[in-house]
Amino acid sequence: MRIDVLMFEGVAEVDALATYAVFATAKRRGLEVDPRLVTADGTTEVTGCYGTTFAGLEPWSPTTARVLAVSGGWILEEIERGVIPKQLADAKRAGGDDLILAGIDSGSLLLGAAGLIDGRPATTHRADYQCLEPWAEVVDARIVDDGDLVTCGSGWFAGVDLACWLLERELGAAAEIVALEQWTGRDRQGTVWRRDR
Repeated sequence: MRIDVLMFEGVAEVDALATYAVFATAKRRGLEVDPRLVTADGTTEVTGCYGTTFAGLEPWSPTTARVLAVSGGWILEEIERGVIPKQLADAKRAGGDDLILAGIDSGSLLLGAAGLIDGRPATTHRADYQCLEPWAEVVDARIVDDGDLVTCGSGWFAGVDLACWLLERELGAAAEIVALEQWTGRDRQGTVWRRDR
């Protein structure tokens, strides 16, 4: 399962790297995942919101990735520019129903601005609930799972919880995720909100 973690100018380092680290550790522990740090336009280097430079990035692949994880960061500027929201909309069109969009913290706002939430249940950083309201049915939960749209809320480690949930959901790897939690020294927090089926 290929997992693309989107990097862009002003990306929140913790959102992106903590999420990526869970997937990369899962791969090292034998789970069938292929995590990548990617950019939408093929840029190989970006600078995060705290000034960290990331190099060696590769182009995303919406048609072959199972998950596209979108981190928070300086996203209000990106929403105003409109470039990343348009790229995300194009990616979802290319990936179709097979592509799971994962909004990490305020990364959910980029998905909303891209027209990819459209009234569906979602969450984000609590400070951004009002910003998300025009696009989503805002749910106050750690993780909101609405099928091909999975979002997580506040906190530096929300992306860790989201990554563990996606691994469990997509690979049915509950025992392996417990072992991964023990390895990382962090138990998941909160409840996964899912629409009554």
